[in-house]
Amino acid sequence: MLEALFELLFEFFGEFALQLIFEVFGGAFKAGWYKVTGRDKPTTVMQETGWAIFTGCVAGAVTVWLFPLLAIRLPWLQILNLLVAPVAAGLLVERVRALRESRRAFSLPVFAYAALFGLAFALTRWLLGH
Repeated sequence: MLEALFELLFEFFGEFALQLIFEVFGGAFKAGWYKVTGRDKPTTVMQETGWAIFTGCVAGAVTVWLFPLLAIRLPWLQILNLLVAPVAAGLLVERVRALRESRRAFSLPVFAYAALFGLAFALTRWLLGH
């Protein structure tokens, strides 16, 4: 029973860690892209939404290519992962960014974009991993 619990925790944290790692890479890529293209004006909500979905799908596809087996094998846990991991990743990314920016207030847009990235990532992994 204890082994099953450890395996379950490892599976969830493995998928969650992949999301966070690729969220960081996506942010770094975006910053680099803006420097190369000389972009200095703020992006619109539609542009940010599109970017979160696009990079989430690309990151999910890359991880399926690198790690073709899904860490979570039980179908009901996979669905639970699709619901919980994006929200957890969004909250964590928002709080880390708040610490970096020295602010206490919760930023709903930062959370929403990070959670959207996480959902696109998890959904792509789930669809391509089957």
